[in-house]
Amino acid sequence: ALEDQISDARRRVEAAERQLQDGDGGRALQAAYPAVVAAATVRVWLAEPPWHRGMAPNDMQRKVRDAFPGRFGALAVLDLRDVLTSPWTTDAAEPYVLEARAFVQETTAQLESWLGQG
Repeated sequence: ALEDQISDARRRVEAAERQLQDGDGGRALQAAYPAVVAAATVRVWLAEPPWHRGMAPNDMQRKVRDAFPGRFGALAVLDLRDVLTSPWTTDAAEPYVLEARAFVQETTAQLESWLGQG
């Protein structure tokens, strides 16, 4: 499950980068956001494995949002529907896509380290 989440996150970041190259900042952000959610979920699971102790859905949602990197943490407090459906230029979306890529790469490294310990 953890590996699937990180694979999904990587695919979504790649899709976001393609959208940027195609000049569609809005779609790039729409692809990058779920990548960050997936990577943040993995980070929460690594810190508090769900197979050790259950977690209420509201707690999980809060912890995932708390794990978001800076720009996405700021987006999470806004109305996401408005944010993700608003027009975004590629220049405006690019820093988010770069942050998503870095976050997913860092999370991948954390997961690989964790799996290596097991």
